[in-house]
Amino acid sequence: MAKIELEGMQELIDRVNKLGSQGTEIKKKALDKAGSMVKSSMEEKAPRSELTKKHMADNIKVSEIESENGVDFVTIGPNKGDNSEFFYSKFTEWGTSKIPAQHWAENSVLENKKKINEVIKEELERGLGDLD
Repeated sequence: MAKIELEGMQELIDRVNKLGSQGTEIKKKALDKAGSMVKSSMEEKAPRSELTKKHMADNIKVSEIESENGVDFVTIGPNKGDNSEFFYSKFTEWGTSKIPAQHWAENSVLENKKKINEVIKEELERGLGDLD
């Protein structure tokens, strides 16, 4: 599971947070856009079977906004508690005693970190600008 957090732009985040439900909508758009970008990257990097069947790469999910210790975020990709049809995606990401970890989800976030923050910042600014 990869997390995208709103970080490094505290003044902007504070302004959005003061808007109540309008601010929540602005944050949702920003995190959705960044989440979609990371999801696309994960879909490209996720291992695929050569068999013609459903692939985990075609079933990567972006969560709704979650909040922890005052930080809003979305989670993307496999999580350790996954028991869905695509539960094996966690094994390819983190590995097992017999399968080496591939870190395709984590790498998708790390490779796009700068772009993620730019997208979030642009969307927050756009949302605040639309209110003026």
